[in-house]
Amino acid sequence: MSVERSLDGKVAVVTGAGGEIGHGIARELAKGGCDVVVADVDVLESAHNQQGSAEVGGATRATSVVEEIESLGREAMVIKCDVTKADEVGSMVDRTVEAFGSLDVLVNNAGVITVAPVKELEEDAWDAIMDVNAKGVFLCSRAAIPHLRESRGTIVNVASIAGTIGAAGLGHYCASKHAVIGLTKVLALELAPDDVTVNAVCPGIVNTPMWEKALTPTLEEDYADTIERVIPLGRDQTPEDMGRLAVFFATNRNVTGEAVNVDGGITQNVI
Repeated sequence: MSVERSLDGKVAVVTGAGGEIGHGIARELAKGGCDVVVADVDVLESAHNQQGSAEVGGATRATSVVEEIESLGREAMVIKCDVTKADEVGSMVDRTVEAFGSLDVLVNNAGVITVAPVKELEEDAWDAIMDVNAKGVFLCSRAAIPHLRESRGTIVNVASIAGTIGAAGLGHYCASKHAVIGLTKVLALELAPDDVTVNAVCPGIVNTPMWEKALTPTLEEDYADTIERVIPLGRDQTPEDMGRLAVFFATNRNVTGEAVNVDGGITQNVI
């Protein structure tokens, strides 16, 4: 048996695909041959996120992602889905299979962030971040497993370098991303008998609203200075970087249970 999977004609679901990283992953999967369900939400129940508002507009932005994927010669559709709600997640998976006939790749990318030291952290902020970042991965994976077993497919979770280190002011976010990596390893073991692989992409610093609106304002330096200070390679990472790693995970049958940092060396820079 070949250790490589072809993505030609496969079907992928990417959550949070209206955002920059989700867009990059969806685009790279389409380039690899996938038809793509672009899943996102326009309104959340909580304003505890990098947009600072319950109105996040992700599904609206996802329309342009669909247009780009179609320009690459692949099929795509937008599905509005709040990953914290089991009924919406179940509907997303059912609609995907009804429209495309299978589900081969699930990318759990939807994520939110706020900044506060633990002493000042509001309980509802903790709940909001954990619900999207950790519970969302659980709900989407659980709903997709029966179909992924049939297709011998793959799950790619988008964690973070914050899932491997600590960062002051990000207790809830770090906890949620550590949870994603832990769940990735458990799912890899549970689904290995079905030839389903499960891995995690851990982005470093990507120029997204997460940095622009939530993180940079708390660092007392501009974005470029942060890049110079913390990244040994001296440049930030891109959505395409995350997409290319997702494609690697989706095509290699013998890599599972891994969490790979794409961070320009940040997590090696301990001195």
